[in-house]
Amino acid sequence: MPGVSPEELALRRRVEDAFERDDPRELEPLVLELALQSAEREWAESCCAQLCRHRNAHVRGNALAGFAHLARRFGQLDLHRVKRRVEIALWDRHEYVRAQAESAADDLETFLCWKLERPEAAAR
Repeated sequence: MPGVSPEELALRRRVEDAFERDDPRELEPLVLELALQSAEREWAESCCAQLCRHRNAHVRGNALAGFAHLARRFGQLDLHRVKRRVEIALWDRHEYVRAQAESAADDLETFLCWKLERPEAAAR
């Protein structure tokens, strides 16, 4: 890929290979790594969007945390891709996912000035 650093290419290969293997033990830390290190916001955001629907709660939660890292790093995200996914995750049956969604919602509101719909505390 022209204009893409060797480090970025290596990260992309690792992520693509991990997606193929679909091992939660590998994906759980890797989603955070790509959110913190990738120079390509749209690609990293797309990866997080895919992984926030993963069958494993820790992968889902870390993908939501990835959105927060990307918001802080780049100061922008695709509203249509991210906002609803975070709002849905606020209702996830797993506490870890809900906690990561709450944290991500806080960061999206802080860094991107978004307003997210949150469940009432009593409704959970």
